[in-house]
Parts: sequence; structure tokens; C-alpha cells
Amino acid sequence: MTARASKLLLLAALALCLLAATAAPALATFHLVKVREVYPGSAANPDAEYVELQMYSGGQNLVGGHVVRAYDASGTAVGTSAFSGNLAGDANQSTMLLATPQAEAEFGVVADAPLSPAGQLSPLGGAVCWETIDCVSWGSFAGTLPTPAGSPAAPGGIPDGMALRRSIGRGCATALDPPDDSDQSQADFEAVFPAPRPNAVAPSEKTCTGPGGGGAGPPADDHGAPQTTLRGKPSKRTRDRTPSFRFGSSEAGSRFECRLDRKRFRSCRSPFTVRRLAFGPHRFQVRAVGHDGVKDPTPAAYRFKVVPRPG
Repeated sequence: MTARASKLLLLAALALCLLAATAAPALATFHLVKVREVYPGSAANPDAEYVELQMYSGGQNLVGGHVVRAYDASGTAVGTSAFSGNLAGDANQSTMLLATPQAEAEFGVVADAPLSPAGQLSPLGGAVCWETIDCVSWGSFAGTLPTPAGSPAAPGGIPDGMALRRSIGRGCATALDPPDDSDQSQADFEAVFPAPRPNAVAPSEKTCTGPGGGGAGPPADDHGAPQTTLRGKPSKRTRDRTPSFRFGSSEAGSRFECRLDRKRFRSCRSPFTVRRLAFGPHRFQVRAVGHDGVKDPTPAAYRFKVVPRPG
């Protein structure tokens, strides 16, 4: 090799090194995301279904064109739902919600992508997967999936009106992180009251102190909004003109504000019994207010109808 050729090769190598050193790191992606919550609807509203995903690192919002697939109990794919574009919220612990219109109406939320068609999630048995990255199965599921899901959660089926939610108790007890996925659905998920959270809602999880952000100390308050859950409510069609509601918050020490129909939010406690209602449709809403005064921006909502007794 001539001296000139050697010099040219050296210059080329130096240019490549300089380019690599100055290039911006490609941190934003969609890989560090887990299935967080699955709701298959209820007997009263079977098409009110949703799947919620959650980032366990920042910058995982490049989800445009990527999909959640649903499977029946035998492992046959029954639905593919895609994000039409990337999402705005990219903070660590941000969530991404795919929901049917019926779920949006029941919970008073606006989903980040449609879950379509309705009726693809059976409480008796099934599975959902985020791409080929993470899967969860439940009930009588006996098929195969793109990534391990282990023994199904809720072997007897998801209880009526309940959702499956991933536990965050293994690593940082107040935030989702990698140790919370053991590839065993039965160990990783539990039945809870549904509380869908779209991407527009700021994460309420609290980071842990200690080396690496692990669970070696008490959580640091990040002033996130508490999440409100309805734990008891009347049937969709009720003859009770003074129905009662029970509710809770993801943040200990929260107080609550309730609202019926178009009235203003007022301070309330659980259980809360409404005053005598007129016959017809009604909407109840409740929101938690954290100890720092931050209010849940997506109150738990429930629509029902008071009907006359026969005769």
C-alpha cells in the first residue's frame, strides 16, 4: 500500500470516529414498554374494553405504526390495534391507552388509539401482546404467544367489572421497572378495579431513592396526580333512587371531590350516597386530591339509569 493510500485510509477512519462522536444518541424508541393493564369489559358493558401500556424509561413514545394484538383462549389472533402516530408524553412511567369507544364513554377518557374491533377481549381467557416485546395471558388461555407469558393470570377468569394490572412491587415499589416482569402472568398481574390512564395524563408514580433508583429507600415525592378508582357502584339500570358509591385513590391520605350530572365538584367521602334522584340517566364522577393539592385530571366516571319499579 502506498503512503498516499495509507494517509487516505487514516483520514477516512478519523472522519468516521468524529461522526460517531458528534452524532446524537438514538434514545427514543418503543422497546422499553410493558403491558400495564387489561380490561375485558363487564357483563353490563361487555364492549367497554381497553389495554394500557407503560414506559419504564423515558423517550419510549415512538409508537406510530406499532401494534397491540389480542388472542382468544386457543391462541388465535382476534384483533390488531395500531397507533396512528407517535405520542407526546415521553416521560418515564408515561402510559398509552388503546380503548373502544364504549370504554372511553364509560370511564370518561380519550384514548391514544382505538382498540378495534370491540369484543376481542374475553374475561374467560385470552392474551394481549405489545408487538413481540411483552405478552400477558389470563383465564383458560392455552395457546402460544410471540414472547413468554408463563402461567395465565386469574386462572378462573377475570372477575366481572375488574381489570388485570401488572404489579410494581419487585424493584422500585412505586414505579414500573424491569424486575416487575418475570414472564409469568400469574405472578406479575392481579385483579384490580379499572383505572385507565391515557398518555396526556402526567405519570403519578414516584421514583425510589437509593443506588440506581431501586427500592433501597423511601419514595421521593414527584408531585404526580393521584389516580381515582371506583370500588362500588349501582347497576347500570337501578331502581335505587339513592344509590351509593365507594372509591379510593392510588395515593394514601387523599381527599375526594364528587359530582353528579352537571353540578359542581364538592367535597365527599367514601362511601358516598347521593340524594334522591329523578328517574332517567345520570352520571357520577369522583376525583382524588393528593396531600399536595394535586387533583386527578381524569376523574373516575360512571353512567347509570334510575328506572321505576314495576307495577
